Amino acid sequence: RLIQMLGTNVQPAKTAGSGFGRAYTDPATEVVAAGSTEVWEIYNTTADVHPMHFHLVNVQVINRQAFQNFNGTPTFKALPTPPAPNETGWKETVMMFPGTVTRIIMKFDLAGAAITKTPAMGGGTVTVPSSPRTGGNEYVWHCHILEHEEHDMMRPLVVT
Repeated sequence: RLIQMLGTNVQPAKTAGSGFGRAYTDPATEVVAAGSTEVWEIYNTTADVHPMHFHLVNVQVINRQAFQNFNGTPTFKALPTPPAPNETGWKETVMMFPGTVTRIIMKFDLAGAAITKTPAMGGGTVTVPSSPRTGGNEYVWHCHILEHEEHDMMRPLVVT
């Protein structure tokens, strides 16, 4: 059965030659500093439109660009196009179209102090523990198609 996976442009050693996808349980590749601003390029090499959802952070679409022959480095087929009018502004979920790179920008400051403290019932705050798996404050980004989400088309997003 086909399982959709997220990855980077570097093939994991255990799957060298068979794809770029990584399991959710593989080491985190998206590790960011609290307060930092990042631009991500997300290449959709599948035939499906993937509505990608980001926990902790909102994103803004910069542009999209059609590509072909992705083998770690793409060959672009066209110039970048701006987001559609309904895609301007900050979003939690962004559509990733087949054969297209979607460039997004995000600033990891939405949680502010909640990264290390969270309100407690009855008042006060409770310290949020670091992830025992990654050592940071772990969140996820994933496809919002239920079947893909249930088959772990998601990756950890660690904020340090």
